[in-house]
Amino acid sequence: MEGHTSSKWSADTPANEAYFLNMQLSQARTLSVLRYVLSEKSTSNQDWAKSLLTANGLSSSRLIYDKDGKEDSRGSQRVEFKVRTNADEHIKGILEDLGQNEQ
Repeated sequence: MEGHTSSKWSADTPANEAYFLNMQLSQARTLSVLRYVLSEKSTSNQDWAKSLLTANGLSSSRLIYDKDGKEDSRGSQRVEFKVRTNADEHIKGILEDLGQNEQ
């Protein structure tokens, strides 16, 4: 999971400080989602989930922009789920097997 924020903070906050404050916020946001996901009553998959799920805060490093190129503050404040698979390895193996069968 990736937590994100907008670049906004109070007007008098220097940009670097706003970045670090937003880093804390994005980490708290993703940790909150992780706690929710792992708080489900069913514990049969919790060990599996704990071994695979990560919670990362990215501050305002990956903003969302509207069609006019302006920052979409609301859209930038989000948690994204990224799914990683080993499908590439399986596809490579299948293609290798197919190549061997053609010879």
